[in-house]
Amino acid sequence: MDPQAIVLASLRAGHLLALASLFGTLTSLALVAPAEAGAARARLVRLAQWSAGLALLIGAAWLVLQALTMTGAASVSGALTALRTVLRDTRFGHLMILRFGLLLALFSLLSRHGLAMGGLDSRGWPITAALVLAGLALAIQGGAGHAGAAGGPTGAGLLLLEALHLLGAAAWLGGLLPLFVLVGSLPRPAAFTACRSFSALGLGAVLLIAGTALVQSWQWIGSLGGLFGTQYGRIALLKLGLFIALLSLAAVNHFVLTDRLQPGGNAIARRLLRRSIVAEVLLGALVILAAAFLASAAPATHEAPVWPFSWRPSLDVLSDANGRRQLWGSLLPVGIAGACVIIGLLWRPVFWVSLTVLGILLGLTSPRLASLLTTDAYPTTFARSPTEFADSSIVRGAALFAVHCSLCHGTDARGDGPIAQSLPVRPADLTAAHLWAHTEGDLFWYVSHGITAPSGASAMPAFADKLPSDDRWALIDFLKAHNAGQTVQGGGQWSRPVPLPQFDARCGDGSTIDLDDLRGRVVHIIAPGPENVPPPATATGDPKIATIVLSRQRPVKPIGAACATIERDAWTAFSIVLGVTPEALPETQALADQNGWLRARWRPGDPA
Repeated sequence: MDPQAIVLASLRAGHLLALASLFGTLTSLALVAPAEAGAARARLVRLAQWSAGLALLIGAAWLVLQALTMTGAASVSGALTALRTVLRDTRFGHLMILRFGLLLALFSLLSRHGLAMGGLDSRGWPITAALVLAGLALAIQGGAGHAGAAGGPTGAGLLLLEALHLLGAAAWLGGLLPLFVLVGSLPRPAAFTACRSFSALGLGAVLLIAGTALVQSWQWIGSLGGLFGTQYGRIALLKLGLFIALLSLAAVNHFVLTDRLQPGGNAIARRLLRRSIVAEVLLGALVILAAAFLASAAPATHEAPVWPFSWRPSLDVLSDANGRRQLWGSLLPVGIAGACVIIGLLWRPVFWVSLTVLGILLGLTSPRLASLLTTDAYPTTFARSPTEFADSSIVRGAALFAVHCSLCHGTDARGDGPIAQSLPVRPADLTAAHLWAHTEGDLFWYVSHGITAPSGASAMPAFADKLPSDDRWALIDFLKAHNAGQTVQGGGQWSRPVPLPQFDARCGDGSTIDLDDLRGRVVHIIAPGPENVPPPATATGDPKIATIVLSRQRPVKPIGAACATIERDAWTAFSIVLGVTPEALPETQALADQNGWLRARWRPGDPA
């Protein structure tokens, strides 16, 4: 990140910290602080007022700098114009206006009612109104981030998740400073009761944080490659590490230090607990800072991940009977020792012995487990093809394969090209099942950088300096389509999931659609016969079924509810993935499910 982006993310973090402190303090007033503790409640009211004021000041600074960044204004008059434009014409400006209004109303409410009777009455309307205002001011934050940019039903769901995540985090992390105040000012029995109430609140908040974070991580990170191979993923890992440290410290506070506040407990327990709470506050601030930098970074799903390790996790061993036996043989003794450790938690005499045995077994079996459950990986292992398996890419890949690859791999890609016998290592059979054991990124690495045999000889040349990246991805699209076509020839079904080639089509009502428009519908693909028109009964009119007619030399006019492809490459691409020549494709049909995966192929002469 550049310095300006770092400052913006830091201002966002400071603003969120103040909002979290405000919401957490009001939650503590309502649910944690004893109603009779007037002096302590008055301190919390003042803390809430300071939090609201800081949220306003830091939010204003964030708004101004964000406006300058968005418009590039360099003068005072330009800055004023930029600020007016952002406030009037952007979602971010509208959200900040709403938030400032909520905070000003909240600040007025706290000033008017806050010091009456030694603090806000937890049973009165002011605390309820204050909580609602603070919660709304915090919950709308998602609209200024990635969730607000998603749009549609998905975006609405993400906004709700973001709001719940923020409220849970603020109730817990924002309540730590109020807890520090309560532990220091209340008598020990009352402080113990307040800590117990906060622990119950914190447990619910942690569960809410964890649940919403899992869904958000799936949406914005998406894969192991995105987690370890992108800037966004690495910040998320840092945030996760801080969160785990925070949970560990909270567990010590709950299970060790809080109990010592009871009568008869350690005299220095209060001081130790307050120091531990301060450490929690600092860790919580770092978590929120990491979250602010996440909101300022591009999601991992929008980046090409660069895998940093030479290995990756793999469950391919489960597909091999011998591999499964080796795996279970290694896991069984470890599982038995682990079970004994769990039993030892209840029956102490076996605990330390079981724990020692478990450690020894893990040390002995870890190398074998690592070899069984990992496989080689490369920087591009988790990269995804930008071509979306388009029909034009498949056809271009076929032409490239014929020019650059068939001499070694053969015209059918079976590893039997004209010069195959003269090579030090026989070329791979690219129609075999092993192709699918490699990710798209693995194949891209092989095509780009070549393959070296164990002897050190070149088993395949590198093409990074001969072909642009789009052509290398097109080669991979063809290899996948060709392999799929070979596997479907036997029984009319694919042994592995194969996506529909991406295409554009025009429908009977004049609209143009692509594959993304057909998600959620069964797709019926028809290659028309010699008359080049589909039978009238092919389109059922059922909204759950889409009928797509393939065009060959000239456009096909769709009939009724059917649609017809408008790209010449579609005919050739489908012939490759359906395992027939373009000349033999007429009258072939195929079905794909609602998620765009090919399921079955029918040819004239096949069973009905």
